Amino acid sequence: MKRPTVPAPLPWDFPTPVTATLDNGLRVLIFQRPGQHLVTATLVLDLPLSLEPADREGVSTILQRCLDEGTASHPGTEFADRLEGCGAVLTGSSSHTGAQLSLEVPSTRFAAALPLFAEAVREPQLADADVRRHRELRLAEIAQQQAHPTHRGALAFRGAVIQDRFRASRPAGGTADSVAAITADDVRAHHRAHYGPARGTLVLAGDFGVDPLGLVQDAFGDWVQPVSAVQHEIPLPPASPRALLIDRPGAVQADVRLGRFGLDRLDPDYTALRLGCFVLGGGFLSRLNRVLREERGYTYGIQLANAPARSGGMLALHASFRTEVAAAAVAEASELLRVDGDRRLTAAELTDAVNFLIGISPLRCATASGIGDQAAALAEVGLGTDFVNAHTAALQRVTPEQATEAVARHLPGDGLTLVVVGDADALADPLRSAGYRVEVG
Repeated sequence: MKRPTVPAPLPWDFPTPVTATLDNGLRVLIFQRPGQHLVTATLVLDLPLSLEPADREGVSTILQRCLDEGTASHPGTEFADRLEGCGAVLTGSSSHTGAQLSLEVPSTRFAAALPLFAEAVREPQLADADVRRHRELRLAEIAQQQAHPTHRGALAFRGAVIQDRFRASRPAGGTADSVAAITADDVRAHHRAHYGPARGTLVLAGDFGVDPLGLVQDAFGDWVQPVSAVQHEIPLPPASPRALLIDRPGAVQADVRLGRFGLDRLDPDYTALRLGCFVLGGGFLSRLNRVLREERGYTYGIQLANAPARSGGMLALHASFRTEVAAAAVAEASELLRVDGDRRLTAAELTDAVNFLIGISPLRCATASGIGDQAAALAEVGLGTDFVNAHTAALQRVTPEQATEAVARHLPGDGLTLVVVGDADALADPLRSAGYRVEVG
């Protein structure tokens, strides 16, 4: 049977929102999506973690986790009962760039749920007992992450590829020492100082039937909380790459990251590098996966990606390998990242990558939550939704030569940081024999 050909993706555009700005400075993006009866509302706050006190890092995360624990109007569990009565779900997160709080609710209950959403943002109770509980939960989470090789490797890699004077080099949720010092007064002070409409963008997506702007005005229009202007930090990489081996005695697998400080979406090489990374390690049939999984059997799977932030990003290969083959796998992976000579990226590889990345966009945005998530992610890094269509067009213009040059420039063999979490007794000598000056920690 002949394998069917995969046609080029059909034209598709990211929807254009209706935009408005309330008198208090809150920006509103509205995506009317007929038939999407599970609607989303996401408030994005321009609240980088660099605004946290140095000895209270993690206070943004504790604040986020307390927002649904009760409000001034509906204290304690009364708030959760009201929210549940609407069939609504409230979630939140804090990244190094900003904070997000999201509401998902059936369209028929949106009018009842939106005021509750506004309450959580504007007048959270932030009771002492709730802060203490979430602080203890976060400390337990930190201990669990330290015991998990994937989390431990991710945190170590971040710290290794960003200078430690920048907040971005440390965990978004804070360290054990900084979290342990957080008090309820710290959390309430952080909310007063930084939660205000002038820093917010509210993204609405779904089938609202009528224009929801009036509901937004009723819920948020009289929100007045002065906040200062934000100065985002621009993190920088260290002067030289490192090779770190984090000891997990007796581990039968090694968690491996190989890469460097990456690119943000505004970098001229961003699009070409994204395609190059996909060819090398972005898909199941990528070069890295084909060799290290299918041919060698070293791993269940391997990924290479550039995860962009507001400034820079995390550019890394990530996989778990059996301990006895980890050093050989790292050495071979380094070779597979080379794109010189006859290893240059081909037109066929690039076409497959472009077709996949463009083809999955409509699938990711098939729901209201997908559209809202994309718009909120862009708002968090200071970009508009027009970036999506511009990036799609840019993907189609990248040549194999440009993608090859981007990979060669940003993944140089002698300029990458290696982080391995595994059994140091079994891994140190083989990694050194492979040419890495390993620091064991």
